[in-house]
Amino acid sequence: MAGRGHVDVSERRLRPIYDALDASNNKKAIQEADKVLRKQKDLICAKALKAIALLRSSRRQEALLLAAEVASQEPIEEATLQALTICYREMERGDLVARIYENAVKKVPQSEEFLSHLFMAYVRLGEYKKQQQTGMALYKVVPKNPYYFWSVMSIVMQALTTEDEKLSQKMFLPLAERMVEKMAKDMKIEAEAEVRLYLMILEKQKKYEEALEVVVGPLGSKLISEIELQSLKQAELYVQLEDWPKANAKYRKLLLTNPDNWLWYIHYFNSLFHLVNSGWTPSEADEGSSTDVITGTVDMAIAFVEERVEDELKNGKRLQRGPFLARMELLKRLTERGNQEAADKIGSPSDLLKEYFGKFGDKPSCFMDMRPYLTMMKLDDHAKFVEELQTYLEIPKKGGELSLPSDVKSMQRHICCVGLARSLGLQEHLTERDELIQDLMRRHQHGLQFGKDLLPTDVQPSDSYLLMTVHIKYAVYLKTQERSLLFEMIVMLEKGVACSPSNAQYKLILIKLYILLGAFQPCKKLYDNMEIKHIQQDTLGHFYSCYAVALGHLTSACSILSAMLKFFSANHKDTTEYIIAAYKYGSFHKIPEIISFRERLNLSHNYSALAVERMLLDFIMETTNPEQMRELLDFMEISPEKDEIKWDLLKDNRDMTVLSSWEPKERELTDQQIEQSFCQDKQWLRLRSLILRSLAAVILMSQPAPLDGEHSLDKQDASKNGESQVGDGNTLLSLILEINAHVQDVECQPSSGNMYLLCGPVPTRMKVYLDGQHHILLTSIFQVAVDVHSLETSDLNQSQELQEQISRNFDCILKTLEYVLDSMDTPIATPGSPPQVYPQVLQGLVLLVETLCLMALVTSQCQVMLKPLKATLTKKKKKKKNPTTIVPQVFNDYKMFVDSLVQFGEKLHKCLMEVNTVITGVDVSTLEIGPVLEHAEKDAISVETVWKKVKDSYQISVGEMSEVLKQKLQFLRTIRL
Repeated sequence: MAGRGHVDVSERRLRPIYDALDASNNKKAIQEADKVLRKQKDLICAKALKAIALLRSSRRQEALLLAAEVASQEPIEEATLQALTICYREMERGDLVARIYENAVKKVPQSEEFLSHLFMAYVRLGEYKKQQQTGMALYKVVPKNPYYFWSVMSIVMQALTTEDEKLSQKMFLPLAERMVEKMAKDMKIEAEAEVRLYLMILEKQKKYEEALEVVVGPLGSKLISEIELQSLKQAELYVQLEDWPKANAKYRKLLLTNPDNWLWYIHYFNSLFHLVNSGWTPSEADEGSSTDVITGTVDMAIAFVEERVEDELKNGKRLQRGPFLARMELLKRLTERGNQEAADKIGSPSDLLKEYFGKFGDKPSCFMDMRPYLTMMKLDDHAKFVEELQTYLEIPKKGGELSLPSDVKSMQRHICCVGLARSLGLQEHLTERDELIQDLMRRHQHGLQFGKDLLPTDVQPSDSYLLMTVHIKYAVYLKTQERSLLFEMIVMLEKGVACSPSNAQYKLILIKLYILLGAFQPCKKLYDNMEIKHIQQDTLGHFYSCYAVALGHLTSACSILSAMLKFFSANHKDTTEYIIAAYKYGSFHKIPEIISFRERLNLSHNYSALAVERMLLDFIMETTNPEQMRELLDFMEISPEKDEIKWDLLKDNRDMTVLSSWEPKERELTDQQIEQSFCQDKQWLRLRSLILRSLAAVILMSQPAPLDGEHSLDKQDASKNGESQVGDGNTLLSLILEINAHVQDVECQPSSGNMYLLCGPVPTRMKVYLDGQHHILLTSIFQVAVDVHSLETSDLNQSQELQEQISRNFDCILKTLEYVLDSMDTPIATPGSPPQVYPQVLQGLVLLVETLCLMALVTSQCQVMLKPLKATLTKKKKKKKNPTTIVPQVFNDYKMFVDSLVQFGEKLHKCLMEVNTVITGVDVSTLEIGPVLEHAEKDAISVETVWKKVKDSYQISVGEMSEVLKQKLQFLRTIRL
């Protein structure tokens, strides 16, 4: 009883600390913990809770020391262990969590709770070998199946993650197989998850026959979590075994139970044509009435598919699309194989497509369903086909007036019909294009009445009309490059968003159009309104993330890049929780998928690009002296000599199919264009990464070597004192050569084709960057840093050639800067009707400001290296008492270069200020928007409002660049030797 009373007292004393932590009142939690510890010094749980409060109060070091003190006592009380676990997890020190439970298990080796916590701690660390050992220890303490299979799964993970394939196939997987076989022989396998793990082990070893025996045997009856799972596993294994007759029969049987499963049709057709290619012929047994009959000839397959269609028509219920699509798929495959005789038995492509349109034309998916099969029709039949589709529209015709649908279904049929006409290329050479645009806009306005009662989160049914209109206008823009068309499309889409605020298609296209105008500010609001979350940060981030920096919105860029990087950094933590849940609930087959997903995110190109851009941005915006640069470099942990990016493994996670498209085949986004775009993105990332690493090398190289007394200028002493810096100089030199080689490779590659497709990616800034000779400017200043560093190991009086080389590089940099600025003589915008904006000029100015800022940082590091040299020279001069000693040329050249940089920066700043004047002077009051807007409602959204957004965005860009430039100019003015 006395012991129980002591526990109650401790719990009562700890309660105020828990309450304060729950209320996020960390200061009070610390006070309450101190109060308890004054009364009961040996209550280590109070110390653990205090460590949590200290950590949450940003006193990490104190928290770490206090937690270490508690951990050193090797506690076994549940409350203390939980508090320490929370503290270490918030510190992201999973290794210390494992350590405290290792100590607890040593003291209480038979504790199921401690062992299970230890197992999960190893799961968080990915320590598969220790997981295996802990799982078996758990099973020995408490012989439960889940613990045994935790150990088996840990062995499987060792097999999947080892780089030695032989070790995987010869040791880990056979061991896992034997362990499961033992349980199977002892009749101890109880759950479906255990059977699926058994199958996974066999399939990883390509033992498909053994896996098939498991599926058809008693254990296969446990596969019940999905409908027809046992039959489906059999079919998949027959495919792996290339037993095409049985695979065909099994998928045929599956289709009898669910004739709408498209994936099963694909496998069924694959098995069919394997049988046809092998010359298979049916036997008497195959021609029986069994449900496992093999349909291994084209005629039998045609009959089977026709039966499914007939059954669907007889059903009388809501028609399923699967059988009708399967019939067209079979026709397409037969046509591609040149089996026209069999294809004719199914029917003509146009008849099947018309029938499908007649039955499913009112479904939003109809266009995408029919599109893959349009190529079966002859070119001459396209116009007739579309004309015949008009008979299915059910839209009443009025003499001399536009015929409008009376309900949503009729409108959806018309949308599908117009989309098919565009996809077939019938709108390419229309002389009445403006009439078509007006027609679509009227239909969009008319269709809004069908969505009056929809929630704001629902998409309007007539939105596709507006999207088609934008696609038509954008196609014209690609040919003519008339900027007024961009304004027209933006006005249309802005009005569309007002009517259908949840249409993500509108917003994504608007983002793209605003970026083409060089305006980022409107994009931020549009992107935020879409509430992009989680994995969409990676798949859709390419629409938006990189343009904040490119268009000069540096403050927004900081918050955007940080938010996106937070998703990637949280990825490991989140996916670990999913893996733990998979172990707890026995979803073993999901664990490799989750880990593969995590790795794909870690290797995302977008992740690397965001990280590099954010680090460059931090150097540009956050540093105003060499000490800050070194602190920031230490925080970033950049290693100049080691490239952390795994270039060959980078993944392209961009979603290029998110935008709807009705474009004809010649303007469809192809896989080749996507691959080309990804290649260009990697080239740009490599250049930016090399620049970042070069900057880091300069910072490391400029750190003063430890001196023993007076700094020596002779080679021998310098080599003793500065030996560590020589390696950094060589590193920077190799990076300069790498930049030059990379740029040369990029310039040698052929120019990209049309990468401005509405559904495609926008090109990188590489062309603007190279045209502006920014790579020459940066490599020249990096070379100066290398040469200045070389002076530390040379006698200044004997290094005239090196000093002249530095002087030549200074002159080259200044002349190039003047040339680049003079070459941007095109105004950023020209007043008039319509206005012309030149976003490439804005991008050029952004890059010039960025390059000047980076040059200022490198110049300051050169001062760090030169200052000790001058101080030593001054001391020698005083000792010799010789006032006629000649000051080395490099000091005067350096001073003149810094002064010239400041003068150039002031000139650039003046150019930025002139941009505001030019932008403000643009008059859009007389801008004529095309006939498409004649019938649009007069509301607040107009060209003037769009131009105001563009103008405000440009002014923000100019303002932020001016601030950064002023900061770096002030920094340069403080540089003195």
